[in-house]
Amino acid sequence: MRSVKAGIFAVAGVLLAGGLLAGCSQTTQTGGPPGSPAETAAKTQLGDYVIMSWQSIGMKCTSDNDKYFSFHTPGNDLWAQVIKRGDPPLIVTEGIELTYEAPANHRDPSKTINFWDYAPITLKKEIPKNTGKTGLAADQGQFKLDPVKKAWMAIGIPVSPYNDEGQVDAYPMFSVKAIETATGKLLADTKVAAPVSGELGCYICHGGTPKRDGVGLSDDTARDILADHDKNVGTNLLAEAEAGRPQYCLDCHEANNVGAPGKPNVLSMSAALHGKHAQYMQNGSIETCGMCHPSSAKGQVYCERSVHRGFGMDCQNCHGTLPEHAASVLMKQKDLPAAQESLARLKPYLPEDFEAKARANWINQPDCLSCHTDAHTKASTKTTSYNQWITDKNQLFRFDKSDNGDMMCAACHGSPHMIYPASEALGYSEINYQPKTYQGFAGPIGANGNCTVCHLTEPENKDYHHKNQGQPFVPPAFTNDPGK
Repeated sequence: MRSVKAGIFAVAGVLLAGGLLAGCSQTTQTGGPPGSPAETAAKTQLGDYVIMSWQSIGMKCTSDNDKYFSFHTPGNDLWAQVIKRGDPPLIVTEGIELTYEAPANHRDPSKTINFWDYAPITLKKEIPKNTGKTGLAADQGQFKLDPVKKAWMAIGIPVSPYNDEGQVDAYPMFSVKAIETATGKLLADTKVAAPVSGELGCYICHGGTPKRDGVGLSDDTARDILADHDKNVGTNLLAEAEAGRPQYCLDCHEANNVGAPGKPNVLSMSAALHGKHAQYMQNGSIETCGMCHPSSAKGQVYCERSVHRGFGMDCQNCHGTLPEHAASVLMKQKDLPAAQESLARLKPYLPEDFEAKARANWINQPDCLSCHTDAHTKASTKTTSYNQWITDKNQLFRFDKSDNGDMMCAACHGSPHMIYPASEALGYSEINYQPKTYQGFAGPIGANGNCTVCHLTEPENKDYHHKNQGQPFVPPAFTNDPGK
């Protein structure tokens, strides 16, 4: 993924996908054991076109309560590539419209989250209800082409952690359609999850009761958070909020994932939150992450449900323990007194002679190839990619392309935290919709002799997109899923 990309031949706005998709092999092995996400399923008859679509990070955290402060605003990012099947396949970049449509019971997020009531104060602008900060609508809309990545984007779709009836629904399945512009003909359609969660563990320490079945931010919890912020930092946020002037956290705290620059001499959102909480939660288990993030097997979301979780790995294999994770982002701002104080308090909870490599939040992230190596080999489940950071945003898995051709990594492998095959725990049985319908089992698209998802015949070059694609893919049984 980090190597120099091969040249691409373009014809009338259509680009060569080239070679084969990730994991292609001559073997006839298909899915996993019965009851697993990768269990063999019926596949559909493919037409002339196929859509690969994914969500950018595999989980969008969204607050349902902005009455006291705003920090996780709604805005899901969907990506897609459209392939004209053939020998060779072609990536389509012209002559089509790509649309998204929310499921019927997930079209009115203003029923369940109050973002739009407070946006004029927190974001200082009126935003029409059920419209995102980028102008995209909650119910349906169009993708736009990124001509550099040869991919289509729908950035900032407002999605609620609940359906329109108020029930927790962390993986609503959106429809994506490719339509020929000149004729209005439907070329292809598929479904993709728009993962979203309001599961927050703040109430565990800050009091209050979650609004819906362990999900949501109550007023009592929000007030206590602001009271602690005022006590620790000397702000007056609680009084301001109770006077009808809630603040947007990212006005002060940098967050690179949404392009918020923050203020000079103030810790980033990631450094402030992880640095403070790591002083109180140091047991070094996956459940520590789940105290705040929606990753706990005891919750209703289970956001880290990728193939890695199926093999027994967890957050810490990539991100380190909570103190380690905090130390890496604090080191980026080590000249600030607040960072120095947090690092000093974390020292007793870090390994002896430990040294965290400074990283920018949301940019210097773990690299797939730090475990899988440049040869894309299978990796040990005991390994870690902590302290081996991507240096360029475009090298991140969710933005990167294959070694050859213009297929993006996530097109074939799925979203981060939902890499195929993804766990279908908690009733989310359509989460592997694309690989199951295209090739009959959940796994990397093209794996185990399924190159004909895009190719009409099996290609000779088995390692076109990256090395070692010919190795058989043996999916896990996800025996550590909730309820198993």
